[in-house]
Amino acid sequence: MRTFIIKAKEAHTRADFRLDDLPGTSGRIDLLCRVLNSAFLLSHGFRRNVRVWLLLYGPPDPPKAIRFDGPELKVRLNPDEGSTAKLIMKALKAGEGLREPGKEVEVYPGLSVSNRTFEDVIRLTVKNSALYYLHEEGRPIGELSFPQNVAFVLGDHNGLSREDEAFLDGIAGRVSVGRKSYLASHVVAYVNIFLDSLPNPP
Repeated sequence: MRTFIIKAKEAHTRADFRLDDLPGTSGRIDLLCRVLNSAFLLSHGFRRNVRVWLLLYGPPDPPKAIRFDGPELKVRLNPDEGSTAKLIMKALKAGEGLREPGKEVEVYPGLSVSNRTFEDVIRLTVKNSALYYLHEEGRPIGELSFPQNVAFVLGDHNGLSREDEAFLDGIAGRVSVGRKSYLASHVVAYVNIFLDSLPNPP
C-alpha cells in the first residue's frame, strides 16, 4: 500500500465554497483535487494500491480528515476538479456533526471523514507503514529502498509548519524528488512513477 498524507493549512473544513471558483473560495481545495488525480488516476486505469489522507486545517470548523482508500473505493474519480471537489463537499457535509475524537463517518465505500488531526493520522499510519517526509532538502529518492507499505507526507502550497516538522523529526525520514519546490500534485505523480519503476513496487 502507498499512502499519501497532505496537510492543507487553508482548505475549508465546511462545504461553504463555490465549485466555479475553487481557488478563490475554498482555501485551495483545487490543489487537493489535483493531488487525488495524481495519486489514483492512470491513462486508462485506476490505482487500487493507494490511500490518500486530506487533512483540512482552514476555516471555519475544527480540522477534518478525509480518507480515500483505493482498495475499497466505489465512487468514480474523474480528471476534472469539479466532480472531485463535489466528493470533498459531500464528505465535509457528512462530517459536520462530528464531535467525538477519532469518530469516522463513511460517506461511500472507501471514502470517509473524521475529525482526526495531523498527529492522529501520522500515529495511525506509522503502525504499519514506513513514513517519509517529502522535502527539498531530503535524501534523493533514488538512494532509498522502500518496503511494501510506505507512506509519504507533504504540505500544500504553503508547506508544513515548523511545529509539524518538529513532530515528524524522529518519525519520518526526509526524502526528496529534487532541490526545487514542485507542485504537490507533481510530486505525488513523480513518486508514483518512481515506485512503479522498482523491481518489486509497493
